[in-house]
Amino acid sequence: MSKVAVLGQRDAVLGFKASGAVCFPADDAEEARAALAKILEGDYAILLVTEEIAEALRKELSPLYEKPRPIVTILPDARKPKGIGMELLRKRVERAVGANILFKGEE
Repeated sequence: MSKVAVLGQRDAVLGFKASGAVCFPADDAEEARAALAKILEGDYAILLVTEEIAEALRKELSPLYEKPRPIVTILPDARKPKGIGMELLRKRVERAVGANILFKGEE
């Protein structure tokens, strides 16, 4: 059965355990790379990554955005409204809908 993986700082990911997700806490880029390797070896349909870790693993995550599995989603940091999490969300919505409907007028 496919699972959900959550990769990020310990305090940010452990809350997802209650939902049945498999948590991969990583406090730096080296730990995150090792955890990402384990995730990619497993049967994960969805990968949620905190924005801070996504920035550290930008090069490793980039090719995964176009693959069907796992679906990679960045958890936007509320303190960074213009971070990569929101940018990725904007691009995906624009590609799906054909227009920027989320942030019109805020750019």
